[in-house]
Order: sequence, then C-alpha cells, then structure tokens
Amino acid sequence: MKLRWKRALLKLSGEVLGGKEGPLDRGAFSFYAGEIGRAREAGAELGVVVGGGNVARGAALTFLSATAGHTVGMLGTLLNGVALREFLLREGIPALLMSALPVEGVAEPVDPWRAKEALASAAVVIFAAGTGNPYVTTDTAAVIRALSVDAQVVLKASKVPGLFDEDPEKNPNARLIPRLSHGEYLARGLRAMDGAAVAIAGENHLPIVIFQADREGAVLEALLGKRGSLIGGEE
Repeated sequence: MKLRWKRALLKLSGEVLGGKEGPLDRGAFSFYAGEIGRAREAGAELGVVVGGGNVARGAALTFLSATAGHTVGMLGTLLNGVALREFLLREGIPALLMSALPVEGVAEPVDPWRAKEALASAAVVIFAAGTGNPYVTTDTAAVIRALSVDAQVVLKASKVPGLFDEDPEKNPNARLIPRLSHGEYLARGLRAMDGAAVAIAGENHLPIVIFQADREGAVLEALLGKRGSLIGGEE
C-alpha cells in the first residue's frame, strides 16, 4: 500500500467530535482514534489540529467581547485535545498534546522542532488552542501547523464527500468538485474551508483534501488519494 502523502495534518472540527452523548461524545472520539491508528499502521505520520465548536463556538458567544469569545473557543479545542489524547493512549498509540495557550501540566507549548521529532518517531501530535490568537480560525491554524512540521497535505474532515458548487444540504442537486486550484477555490467564494487558510496554503504549495470522515477507513483512503476533493496538488 503506497500512501500518496506520508506526513499529513488532519483537521478535526468540533462538529465531528460531538454527538448523542453531548459535546464530548465517547463514540466520536473512539472512532477517530481508531481512524488515526489505522492510518498510522499504514505508515502515515499524523499531526492533528482539533476545533472546538462542539464545546463553544467563540463567534456565537455574543454576550462576551469578541476577544473573550474567541478565547473560550480556543479553550474548547484544548478540552478536545485532552480527550483525543486519552483515547489514542488507550489504543496504545503514542500521543503528544501541544497547546498554543500555556497550560503547564496539561499540554506542552507548541514547538515545531519537538513536534517533528515526535512525528518521525511514530507519535501522533495533537495541536490545540488554534494559533493562540483570537480572530484566527482553526482552519488557518491547521495550515500553519502543517507547514511548520513539513506536512505534505492538510486533510480536512467533513460530513460531506468533498467540495460542492453549492451547499449540498440546501440543494440536493449540488455538484461535487473533485479538484481545483487554491486560486479557483478563492475566486469561487467557496466556504468549506476558511479563505485565509486556503490562501496561505496556496502561497506555500500545500495541497488540501476535504473529505467525508465519518466512514471507516476514510482517513487512510484520503491519504491514498482515493477520497474527497483536492485543492491544489501537483499536476
């Protein structure tokens, strides 16, 4: 089995980590720990950026100042990071949690060189707290972390099969877009991933795969280039 990309940054949004049991859903965390483990067994080196929307979506906390709301959102990603690390360790998968906000005793500070060493030794590195700055999405954090650890691709987990020309939940006739350039994505005003993240990825020739992640084996299939829509990538 030949992976198209060996070192990847997986973006797990908060929406895929919540479920029937509440904001932190045991089934969701167990499932994605298994998916990460399956990809790792195939030889992949995985970093993971976790979102926090299942816990608190900063922009929606309008009773707080914007800065405070975004900070609460970043702390939500840390809760997800702690939980994901726990589930990975239960699976016997070495896992390192790094946070862009200082939380001594809970997570290490973000250190790209330390993260690269951990990835090379087959550990999974989880990045929490976004970039540590308000007003910056975790999509953008995922691209920045990917670049900092020399990842070859960003894999964005989604609840739909890939990119569509319209919202497939609103228009059942929306068409899947299998591939387009970073510039085309931005020009069309698509919203599956934050525009700033795609712009940074484009400037650095970093491909992005948007794929439906809630199927067994989906992460591995995305690494093989067999699932999802590709933004950028070699011709």
